[in-house]
Amino acid sequence: AGLDKNGAAIDGFAQLGFGFVEIGTVTPRPQPGNPKPRIFRLPNAEAIINRMGFNNLGVDNLVSRVEAAKYRGILGINIGKNFDTPVERAVDDYLICLDKVYAHASYVTVNVSSPNTPGLRSLQFGDSLKQLLEALSLRQQELTQRHGKRVPLAIKIAPDMTDEETVLVAAALIESGMDAVIATNTTLSRQGVEGLPHGDEAGGLSGAPVREKSTHIV
Repeated sequence: AGLDKNGAAIDGFAQLGFGFVEIGTVTPRPQPGNPKPRIFRLPNAEAIINRMGFNNLGVDNLVSRVEAAKYRGILGINIGKNFDTPVERAVDDYLICLDKVYAHASYVTVNVSSPNTPGLRSLQFGDSLKQLLEALSLRQQELTQRHGKRVPLAIKIAPDMTDEETVLVAAALIESGMDAVIATNTTLSRQGVEGLPHGDEAGGLSGAPVREKSTHIV
């Protein structure tokens, strides 16, 4: 996910020998993402900072690519909300995407942790998280009946939570019956890249510097 947002290289990745392929993040409508430059390499820290912003061609385009692919292995599809969808309407975007990708996915990842979509991470907490999980769980049940198969849902979380917040998120995921957690997305911390060229660029930091934080969340 993040590398192939549109499902353009599914068969290519399948030839590399991975156990599964995950595509996305995809949103209901096409969007260009953030202005360039939006990805910065920090080789001395074995890290990358990106602020891509869910640039993708929309869920309908992705589904058509999945249908055209020859790959029949495990395929995850990562879903998110459009940049201009108000956070209070975010549930609608996730349900639109879930409806459209469900029949084609081995599992669906619900991305509520990208730091590059304003307000998105607020969906990880409190009533916002509860409402999202309840809506997803109910729709999952409906789609299971409609398609005759149950597609697992995985929630992708951020590494920048306190221990207390992590426990609350875990409890909410268990209560709602979510199937899996993906830990974690990129971090807003700049620990480990201080003073490096591009180290102060806005966006999410990935690579070696996030290892300790993501492992701690696990």
